[in-house]
Amino acid sequence: MALLPAFGPSAAMAQQAPSAAFSFAAYGDSRPMMYLPYKEGQGELNQLFVEMFGLVMPEKIAEAVVKRDVKLIFDPVTKDLVKAVMPFESKSEVMTLTFEKGWVTEASVEDVKLLPGVHRTMFRLHGGEWVAREIVKDVKSGRAKFVINSGDVIWWGNQGRTVTDSPYWKRVNDTMLKQLPPADSEMRAAGLEGRWFMGVGNHEVWGDPKIEGVLDAVPYLKKFGVTPENLIYKFDLHGVRFIYLWSGKYDYRSPSLWDADRPKYAEQMKQLQQWMDEAKAAGIRKAFITFHYPTFARSGMGAIPAPDNPHKVIAAYAKDMEVIVFNGHVHTTELYDVDGVKYLMLGGGGAEQDPILPGRTSIKVPADYPPDLYWKGEPPKEEYNYVLVDVEPNQKTKFTLNRFRPWSAEPFATVELFK
Repeated sequence: MALLPAFGPSAAMAQQAPSAAFSFAAYGDSRPMMYLPYKEGQGELNQLFVEMFGLVMPEKIAEAVVKRDVKLIFDPVTKDLVKAVMPFESKSEVMTLTFEKGWVTEASVEDVKLLPGVHRTMFRLHGGEWVAREIVKDVKSGRAKFVINSGDVIWWGNQGRTVTDSPYWKRVNDTMLKQLPPADSEMRAAGLEGRWFMGVGNHEVWGDPKIEGVLDAVPYLKKFGVTPENLIYKFDLHGVRFIYLWSGKYDYRSPSLWDADRPKYAEQMKQLQQWMDEAKAAGIRKAFITFHYPTFARSGMGAIPAPDNPHKVIAAYAKDMEVIVFNGHVHTTELYDVDGVKYLMLGGGGAEQDPILPGRTSIKVPADYPPDLYWKGEPPKEEYNYVLVDVEPNQKTKFTLNRFRPWSAEPFATVELFK
């Protein structure tokens, strides 16, 4: 543990920092789908599809699948790629992607066995753009002081790794990072040099194992000790502790497995306990913990398996302070209040929403599994959202979700959570 220094402001500094009311925005899984600005006949296009399918199958099989099952449609005049029809997660699912200027603008899935002829839209590029635009507006207006993201803001690093050469990081920078105002004097006094803080997700290391993109786009994370070998950090603001952990890359055989290696699970739990003990000793009474894989989930790929699920470690502190956890990874929104800890799975930031598809809206969980307080037993639907968090000393934290449902007759709504 001597190798894991407690980066960020010290406990003594936290103790001296006056408590004050403030607000911030939280969201997750904001990445778009693939960027493919290619024309008919360009060989790189097929290779990128092979690399994508190679995440879930051996390369030789991926090559055969792309050759046999991926149908690409090009504009007859410009020769630009305008549509792709391809297999999805099960043998009976077919996904259709629509492209404009290289970006996937919409994705739908048809299950030819369960629901032939029914195409369910699970991704619209303008949904994530709405989330980014609204968050920026809230920060600029002073409604939110800074922004937390629970991971997966880009597709991968195989088409460039920095803001300069990655279309994905450039998009994050253009729609969010450079739109935010500089940190104010109050934040800088607390050691915060920017207004956007993320927990690294599995997509940030896909094709970029050394997180070159993260460190290039958000260089001030280095001040908290974030390096290619250490992906966890913490900071304090107004007597509140913020902790960011790393749940790992991606294993298709167990998609929510905590397989983190920088540091490993056991080491992270020891560091988490050290940071929480330090906060408690300093008189801190609120802690926000962010990591990508969900602690609890009733849909999609499910929650972190029990052996490496951090709930028991986290819940041990709920009697001494208010503890809130931000997760993502499963691309929908779910809320849990378990053993005094509030869990917000914020998977509606802009990525494709596969938990709305047949067979994934509800997965098998034990009979005594905690209830989801958002959908409340109803199947999840396509929704893009973010949460405004209002922190006030000696008061319960307030959570306000702003959402966009493009299919709805009432597409925009504001909802108070945990009420």
